[in-house]
Amino acid sequence: MSPMRVVRLPGIHHDASCTIVSGDSETVVIDPGTSWYQANVVERIESKLDDAPKVSKIFLTHRHYDTAGAARHLADHWGASVHTHVAASGALTSGDMFTTWASRFNSDMPPVDVKPFDEGDVFDLGKGSIEVIHTPGHTSDSCCFWIESEGILIAGDLIPKKGHISRWDLPTGCLPDLLDSIEYLLKMEINQLVPGHGETIIGDAAVLAELEQHQQVLSQIVENKGLRPQEWPRPTPTCNWFTPEPPWAE
Repeated sequence: MSPMRVVRLPGIHHDASCTIVSGDSETVVIDPGTSWYQANVVERIESKLDDAPKVSKIFLTHRHYDTAGAARHLADHWGASVHTHVAASGALTSGDMFTTWASRFNSDMPPVDVKPFDEGDVFDLGKGSIEVIHTPGHTSDSCCFWIESEGILIAGDLIPKKGHISRWDLPTGCLPDLLDSIEYLLKMEINQLVPGHGETIIGDAAVLAELEQHQQVLSQIVENKGLRPQEWPRPTPTCNWFTPEPPWAE
């Protein structure tokens, strides 16, 4: 079986990382980012397709503007379908500015028709597949995408970036759910973890260490009745993560 092709494009400015996954028959784009750079994102994606199949689907890890704002433009450009967890369907089809956090970016949320997926759904791309894992906490609809054949997990803002903790204090977020989702991932054998922002975490030992650190810190915060450590700086309104202070040891 030939390996699937997975390419991560670092986000521009506030944009989430965009991931391109190609099998023999289909190409999927995950988290295209805000609508601010959507034309540029199309060009960047097309420059990486080479002989890969045309983009047919757009997957969203969650509803936030920095991950989903460009979905409608990309869908219109390629005639692709947009897929998200059923819990986000209403917010994305209506262009809701509150729970998508678009209001904090001083932006409108382009409404887009979506096809809902749910926990355990599997999408065959040809000699490889993507499985949906529902991992709520950052938002109620947050999902990861698991490419088992490659040991790659595309985590969205469940793991926003190495050494940073996902926010649970945004609309539809939930701290206990976030901890449960991290503990679910600890049961998996992940060789590469693609965060919502920042560099890919490579190697099963590095991934395990990162997840264990998240579990430990989140468990302490749950025991502290949801209060994060006082020394942690307050995030800016558009930031999707908390920054531990002092920084975690490498």
